[in-house]
Amino acid sequence: MNLEQSTRRLAGLWLVLVLTCVAHNVWHWAVQKRTPVTDMLAMLPRDEQRPLAAQATQALADAGARRVTVLMGGADATQAQRAADAFLQKLGNDIPARHRIADADSQAWLKLYTPVRAGLLSPQARTRLADAPTTELADQALAALYQPVGGPRVGVWADDPLNLFGQWLAERGQVSRVRVQDGRLMLTDPDAPDHQYALVLIEPPGSGFEISAQRTLQLRLDAAARAAEGQGAQVIRAGVPMFAAVAAEQAEREIHTIGLGSLVGIVALTLLAFRSIRPRLLVALSMAVGLAVAASVCLLVFGELHLVTLVFGASLLGVAENYGSNYFSARQGLQAGERWAMLSRQIPVVSLAMATTVIGYALLALPPFPGLRQIAVFSAVGLVAAFVTVLWWFPLLDGAGRMAPTRFADWLGSRRALWPSLKARGFTALLLVSALLVAWGAGRLRVDDDIRQLQSAPAALVAQQREFARLMQAPSVAQFFVVQGRNEQELLEREEALTAQLRGRQLGVQAVSDWLPSLRRQREDAALATRRAADLRPVLAERLDQPVAPTTATPTELTPQAWLASPASEPVRAQWLGRLGEGQGSVVLLRGADAAQTRTALAALTLDGVTWVDKVGEVSTLLGRYRVLMSWVLVLGFVLTWAALACRFGRPSWRALAPTALACVLTVALLAIGGQVLQLFHILPLLILLGLGVDYGIFLLEQPGRDETRPFLSVTLAAASTLLSFGLLALSGTPALHAFGLTLLIGVFLAWLLTPFFMPHA
Repeated sequence: MNLEQSTRRLAGLWLVLVLTCVAHNVWHWAVQKRTPVTDMLAMLPRDEQRPLAAQATQALADAGARRVTVLMGGADATQAQRAADAFLQKLGNDIPARHRIADADSQAWLKLYTPVRAGLLSPQARTRLADAPTTELADQALAALYQPVGGPRVGVWADDPLNLFGQWLAERGQVSRVRVQDGRLMLTDPDAPDHQYALVLIEPPGSGFEISAQRTLQLRLDAAARAAEGQGAQVIRAGVPMFAAVAAEQAEREIHTIGLGSLVGIVALTLLAFRSIRPRLLVALSMAVGLAVAASVCLLVFGELHLVTLVFGASLLGVAENYGSNYFSARQGLQAGERWAMLSRQIPVVSLAMATTVIGYALLALPPFPGLRQIAVFSAVGLVAAFVTVLWWFPLLDGAGRMAPTRFADWLGSRRALWPSLKARGFTALLLVSALLVAWGAGRLRVDDDIRQLQSAPAALVAQQREFARLMQAPSVAQFFVVQGRNEQELLEREEALTAQLRGRQLGVQAVSDWLPSLRRQREDAALATRRAADLRPVLAERLDQPVAPTTATPTELTPQAWLASPASEPVRAQWLGRLGEGQGSVVLLRGADAAQTRTALAALTLDGVTWVDKVGEVSTLLGRYRVLMSWVLVLGFVLTWAALACRFGRPSWRALAPTALACVLTVALLAIGGQVLQLFHILPLLILLGLGVDYGIFLLEQPGRDETRPFLSVTLAAASTLLSFGLLALSGTPALHAFGLTLLIGVFLAWLLTPFFMPHA
């Protein structure tokens, strides 16, 4: 069977597979109406060494994924409440919003805690009962009787002379700075007590990361905020959906910019080089097939497709275009019947070029970053699909006559003669200049793996989030403790041991056990309170000159099931994880753990069932570790590529590899000279550069003569297309994509510029 017959059969099979992938995409996006994932947490590595910490992190993220909190600030409470009313009226009744506390909710608190009040003691009350003399307790009880100020009291004085239950309730109220005023949720600025804020909690149904839901919610919030501002109020919005909406809008804008920019640039290049729309249409077909097959495979492998993957996939257009451009560059000047012989000569070279490029993309899958692995699979599959389309479909769709060379193509290909093939003296000069640049770059090189360097949210949104955190004084969800026990009671007991140590370090603590003491703690506190009440009654009776009857209430105990079912658990319910691993889990949140020394000390804390989680620190450390690892993987990639080249070219294979190696080193140096802070996302694109740059060496080394115009035409068109796509990617507002694009923009240009110098003398 000759090449034409085998190609026709393979083309038919490929058509069936492509149509299947297209149908799969239509079913997923149009019929199922699925949308790309915009949750940036999905791009981060999972804690595979500590799955319980990973589960806890995800649970906290899920708890706040849909919630938007809005503060309306005014000069006084009346103005703030008036602004909140205007906001809610404009928002509409179909979006769930909470700004009041119903009387039933307040009664639910008392209904839950009053029967178990005997076992509820604040830490201060527990210490006072354990250590204070009876006479001192009696003085405090009588002072509370004759001067009833300072705190809430539930029931009559005789039932709780020391107001232990009132003190416990007051301590719970101090967990949050939000207060109930006239039935509304209100907040006072800690730095300006006269400035009041009305609080509105919004939790729309569905995911906070759904693009369509984000658009609708943001439009409604914007309109409602304008209505509140019309009342002279300051409006502060915070929440994950706010950041998700900005990320989605930015990613979609970049898809359009990068995709459209790449398409316009590549179309212009094609028309100039080939003076025909047919090559452009066929090349566009190969790229469309690559994207469709890549999307389908990623959906089958990962079950979803991230929006960042699609943004990166838009840059894939410039790389996939290389194979089509190479085909038509080699096709110029040939009759239609000669294309099969040309294809036979091209297959080994183009296959080797495709393999080296795919090696670079495949190496991206080594780090445990779900986002990078998805990008790696998407890119590698897309490139292979585009290559197969060129190999099996182009000869059948391109059968019309001779393809005459254009004046632009002849001119561009003839530029190859401008590059001399360097001899020993030329190589020495090139290496000397390179060494000077590398030394300059080494002196300015800075490395910072902090994950916060990848923050891309607008400054105004970040400022609102910080102002919200200042006003609310809420605990951080970036650093926390995960507590686990074999059962609910062991979990609560371990939490109590942990919080006792944390409060000794003068840290703010928010824990479930503050609202739901363990049964052991309830029984111990009840026994202590009962014993000291028995000691206190005779003294009080003597001073009051009348008997003080003991309480007749039958003490009961608070269980997790009753607590979770009550509205009283709402402030910290998200911290109760329930089933975690083989036991029960919860999260203890902190305030005041921002200092590095404090976090180091907390990480060294060792208690049974307690795990310290510093997500920012862990991811930053992981980024640094994989930056070093991927540098070594890059070296491995060069070794593997050299082995593949040696099979084809033998000893001269170094000439195809050396320009790219030098381009990688110079790219890092130039980035450092330009003030870029080196991180993982500057190293990863060097793996892509390895595949792309070596392609240029392969095509030129196959036909190294300075008068060979077709290889240089193909290489230049490929480099220009890649520079267009990745050059636009360098304009991305997403720091990781910007670093990726900028690195490849510099590296690809250098690889193209240097490769002809390394070709042998013909």
